[in-house]
Amino acid sequence: MFDRLAISTRRMTRGFLFLPAALSCFGIVLAILALLVDSLGWLDGVLSPAGIFEIDREGAESVLGTISGAMMTVLSLVYSLTLVVFTLAAGNIAPRLLETFTDNRVNQVTVGLLGATFLYSLLALHGITNVETPRVTVVAGMMLATVSFFWVVYFVHDTAQRIMVDNEIGRVQRSLRSSIDRLLADEPTEADGDRQAIPDREGRALRAVKTGYVTAVDAGRLMDVACRCDGFIQMLARPGRFLIEDEPLAILYDIPEDRDADLHAAVMVSDARAPEGDIQFSIHLNVEIALKALSPGVNDAYTAISAIDHLSGSLARILQRGAPSALTRDKDDTPRVWHEIIPLDEIVGTALHPLRRASAPNLLVMMKFIEAIQRMALVSNHAHTAILRMHLRLIAADMKRVVENRDDRNAIAALLWSARRTALGRSNSTG
Repeated sequence: MFDRLAISTRRMTRGFLFLPAALSCFGIVLAILALLVDSLGWLDGVLSPAGIFEIDREGAESVLGTISGAMMTVLSLVYSLTLVVFTLAAGNIAPRLLETFTDNRVNQVTVGLLGATFLYSLLALHGITNVETPRVTVVAGMMLATVSFFWVVYFVHDTAQRIMVDNEIGRVQRSLRSSIDRLLADEPTEADGDRQAIPDREGRALRAVKTGYVTAVDAGRLMDVACRCDGFIQMLARPGRFLIEDEPLAILYDIPEDRDADLHAAVMVSDARAPEGDIQFSIHLNVEIALKALSPGVNDAYTAISAIDHLSGSLARILQRGAPSALTRDKDDTPRVWHEIIPLDEIVGTALHPLRRASAPNLLVMMKFIEAIQRMALVSNHAHTAILRMHLRLIAADMKRVVENRDDRNAIAALLWSARRTALGRSNSTG
């Protein structure tokens, strides 16, 4: 479910447009206010009781000119550094991380604050020609320049932290775990008989009117339409799925055609996937980091191990509880909407299958991969340990084919046996 206004606002505030532009406009407004205060002399008695802030027009022009020139130079350097970081992230970590970098508030505030200081100084330079003693204008400009300086220092520190791949992996996984918690919060777990609530008769297909990725589904609007029409909606589309125009996105039961526009409005379709509500997006991002680290051109085993370790913590969060129920009922407990939810084995498999295949030639990574599965088995719900045992069997088959050294085989076999015993023990002790 989603709040369309909240999602639209969140997407609007991403990138280097909205927040930098808003802060830059603040600089313009501040310059107008400062010039107005100076021209009316409202704070003359406060700022110059002892002549400390006395400055003539020529001195003010020199200070403001220096600030404006310096801000434009630093702004150019900030943009250059940001582009360099983007290039490094796309080439050495994962191209899809660029979206998370543009969403970084520190970068946005840095650009906006420097732009605000520059525009303030530029407008103040023009306005002080009519002001005899521009005390407030100069003081405000110096304060903006000081804040900008310290913020640029923090920007450099934040950039240095973000290009460290381990920090970025951890940040992505924190975001994934937050998404998992939001998905599972206050939602009942899936019951065996939920699917039987879908009407056993032919329904009417609601077809997509746009090609693209489903980024959000408004469960509240779907429920409202189903209740008003006393019908049932079986959703086929889910966040992260790619739709083709005229492809069925839902099956409708007792829903008239005049409500199709409301149902189409409940499904947001965009050209690119978005992390909101799409758990697989963040999983794929972490898997992409690990696969790139394991590629022959990079061959960075420890980055892959870090990605696997963090990903195991996120997957364990799901395995502890399981997928939420796909069925939504109204206040009278009547089934109304069936949401297409990713099966639990597919969520786990979308991460573990590619990691297993890529890790097979690298014994160091494979051993850590098995240990990660064992850790997940330690905390998983007993009903879901069969998924992990299946992946352990696949690893055993791959290692039997790939590993030739006897000692290496024995080491892998010992780890597999320990992990399988943990999964079996967990199942037997809680079953």
